[in-house]
Amino acid sequence: MKFPEKQALSLILLVLVFLPAFGGQSFGEDAKVVFECGDIGVEARRVLSNLKEERQGLAKREKVLAQRENELKILEQEVDEKLKRLKARRNELEKILAQTDQVESERLKKLSKIYQKRNPAGAAASLAAMDKHLAVSILSLMRDKYAGEILDNMERETAVVYSTALGRLNR
Repeated sequence: MKFPEKQALSLILLVLVFLPAFGGQSFGEDAKVVFECGDIGVEARRVLSNLKEERQGLAKREKVLAQRENELKILEQEVDEKLKRLKARRNELEKILAQTDQVESERLKKLSKIYQKRNPAGAAASLAAMDKHLAVSILSLMRDKYAGEILDNMERETAVVYSTALGRLNR
């Protein structure tokens, strides 16, 4: 390659690289301008052709990326909407759970008062026959004096199991 051809090739590359960055013409028009300058050589034309193909490929990639970006934005909006609905549903369920816990607590308090009023032997027999967790919950809400009397009227093994469970509740 001769020296003037190297200069021409360098000039072409500079024009192609920097002209679009400064608001110049599009690549197709750049190529026209360069080809109108006269015979620039086979190598320069090959480089221009390769650059044109590369720009076209980059334009296609940019278009595909823009489409994917739009798709991702839409998906993100859908996920945000679903997340918002799930949070609202979770809040509803938490309110329902809190109400259920409150109702259950009130019922246990009533049962505790009922069993405190019964004679200790009868209360002991009833509590020993029911679910252990329910019986322990009822005993835990009683005054210590009444709970002790009821436990005294239970079989020894049952009283030990209930007493142990009561001890663990207070920790």
